[in-house]
Amino acid sequence: VVLLVSSSVYIVDETKQVFVTQFGKIVRGPINGPGEEAAGLKFRFPFITEVHAFEKRYLEWDGAPNQVTTKDKLFVFIDTYARWRIVDAKLFFEKVRNEVGAQARLDDILDGEARIVVAAHDLVEVIRSRQREAVIPEADVLDDESQLKPFNQGRSALAKQVLDNAGPNLKEEFGIELLDFRF
Repeated sequence: VVLLVSSSVYIVDETKQVFVTQFGKIVRGPINGPGEEAAGLKFRFPFITEVHAFEKRYLEWDGAPNQVTTKDKLFVFIDTYARWRIVDAKLFFEKVRNEVGAQARLDDILDGEARIVVAAHDLVEVIRSRQREAVIPEADVLDDESQLKPFNQGRSALAKQVLDNAGPNLKEEFGIELLDFRF
């Protein structure tokens, strides 16, 4: 009796969104989603239903460092990270099932977008963030080649480009909102 009662009760934390499935199909949820049932003590049919919980808070994605070729045919290692959250829990559950699946999809999509953006720009645009004069002692200046080259966009503009390219697709396809992306 105690086992039956304990397996029919579950708690929905305020930081989670919850779905209840029966034989793989959603029968209840999202619980604690926007405009939905509130968090608290909930009941379910034991043994035939399963509870799936997802974070409502911001989550992090940390890409693996990659060596990428720039437009000027130079190699650079880029290390990327992003912040994201689940905005459509039902779509998220149907497409990726859990946060591990979402991390794998983010690996594919964000690493690919970062490679495309870096490959379309010169090394100086990937490395530098703002246009400023370099202070180089005259003794170290050998010729005009040693001067820093001007650039049109900086690293932050490239990160925004990745965010703008990947963000709408992630929201439509997976129910994920990409909040921030950085190199």
